[in-house]
Amino acid sequence: MNPPTIARSASADPWSELLDTVESVEGWLARSEARLLAELAGTIAPPHCALEIGNYRGRSTVALGLGARGGKGARVYSVDPHHEFIGARGGRFGGEDQAQLYANLARTGVGPQVNVVGLDSIAAARAWSSANVALFFVDGDHRYEAVRADFEAWRPHMAPRAQVLFDDADFVDVERALNELVEGGVLVRRGRTGKIAWCELAG
Repeated sequence: MNPPTIARSASADPWSELLDTVESVEGWLARSEARLLAELAGTIAPPHCALEIGNYRGRSTVALGLGARGGKGARVYSVDPHHEFIGARGGRFGGEDQAQLYANLARTGVGPQVNVVGLDSIAAARAWSSANVALFFVDGDHRYEAVRADFEAWRPHMAPRAQVLFDDADFVDVERALNELVEGGVLVRRGRTGKIAWCELAG
C-alpha cells in the first residue's frame, strides 16, 4: 500500500513523518512495529475494522488510526477499561493513562478515526454484533488465561482470514497461548516484527 497521507512537505518520507508522530506518544511500540500496524490498518475497507485490546496512552492506537485514515478509511476500535492495574512487569496503569490517551488522539489528529471503548475486553465482545473485525491486535492482560479469553471472546466477531497480532509475544504466557492456537489449526503464522507475532485466522 502507499504510505498514509498526513501533513508533511512534498519532499519528506511519508512513512518517516507518520512514524515520528507515533513515536511522540509515550509507549513501548517500536518503529517497525508501528509501521506494521499502520500498513495493515490501511488495507482494511469499511465496514470491516481494526480493533485493539489494551492501549496504554495510545501509541499503537495512533499507528492504527493514521494507517486507517491514510488507507481505505476503516474505523479503529480501542478497547481498554483503564482500571487500576499492575502489569506483567510491575508497571501501574489506570485513569491517568486514559486522560493521556484522549489528549494524544486529539493532538495527533486521529480522534475522528478512532472509537475508544471503555469496557473490559469480554464485556465489549458481548456487546459486539458483527463479524467485521479484520485486524485484531492483542495487547491487554498478558496472563495466559486472559490472552486466551480475549481471543475466544472476539473470535466470533472476526472476519474471514482476519489478521491477528499479539504484542509481547516473547512473554511466556502470551507465547503459550499463541502456540496453542497455531498448533490447534486456529491461526496461521504470517511473521514476526519486533515483539509482535503476526498471524492470520485459518480457513
